[in-house]
Amino acid sequence: MRSIKFVFLKAIIIVFFTFCAGQSYSQNPSEIYVKTEGTNKVQFMGIENGFLVFDLLFSEVPAKGCTLKIMDQVGTIVFEESISGNSFTKRYKMPKEEFSKISFKAMGKGFVFNQSFTIKKEEMLVVTSE
Repeated sequence: MRSIKFVFLKAIIIVFFTFCAGQSYSQNPSEIYVKTEGTNKVQFMGIENGFLVFDLLFSEVPAKGCTLKIMDQVGTIVFEESISGNSFTKRYKMPKEEFSKISFKAMGKGFVFNQSFTIKKEEMLVVTSE
């Protein structure tokens, strides 16, 4: 009688541990997203000779690269280029009179970056990040 209870108890423990181990191995793999908030950004640097000056700073570019598009207020692409390498920095100058909004969008495999700036023409020029 003792041996039947002992075997039954061992069987329950083995089934329990097998179930627990199976649960830990059957979890879905976590997806990897590229964080862009602190590592990749566009900064408005000021106005230079009638041009809006922006610095693009990408410190985490995907291995296969990405495509950067700079668009105006209606979504027309005014500039496009392919970016490769681990990091990328570049200064862009846009005529200040032609824009009320500028959007920087970069896309690659597993990588998306989007930052826009609104240009308000008042007595002073005000540029704000969205």
